[in-house]
Amino acid sequence: MPRTKISREDAIERIAEEFRRHGYAATSVSRIAEATGLGRASLYHHFPGGKEEMVREVFRKVGEEVGQILGLLRAPGDPRERILASMHAVDRFYGGGAKNCLLGSMVLSGGLDLFADELGGAFGAWVDALRGVLEDAGIPSKVAQRRAEDAVVRLQGALVVTRGTRDPKFFQRMLKELPGNLLEEGGA
Repeated sequence: MPRTKISREDAIERIAEEFRRHGYAATSVSRIAEATGLGRASLYHHFPGGKEEMVREVFRKVGEEVGQILGLLRAPGDPRERILASMHAVDRFYGGGAKNCLLGSMVLSGGLDLFADELGGAFGAWVDALRGVLEDAGIPSKVAQRRAEDAVVRLQGALVVTRGTRDPKFFQRMLKELPGNLLEEGGA
């Protein structure tokens, strides 16, 4: 296969898709070379730390994208509007449910042992941003924390079921219902 010239950022995008699809353990450097069109030597030139450095760069790139979603939750303004805007961004980010969650793929495929801090931090940041917007809506802190945690669990579960069934209705329904579930009066 002829090798192509590709920017580092484009390579990182393609590498991210491989980790999304196959997880950490099953994504070999050979598989990454095929997906990017780069030879192994070129990959190691761009990523001297090998596969581990590639994952860290993928986390950086995805972290920037997720940071934009979390920024919508942390922005000033009406909490309901902030949550709705973030749900639209989540929908785009996951391709309407067509893309696996990189974090979930890494947790389930051997990446947790190597990247526990990054994975835990990413899930924690999402919970913190949701909790903050709920507190801004006047929901008590303990209730906001529980709802934020439940929302992240629902999001991850909906992605898994959507991918497993190849039916986006589960993800779409969760996105539609989640703002109301987060902001409902009373309950825990």
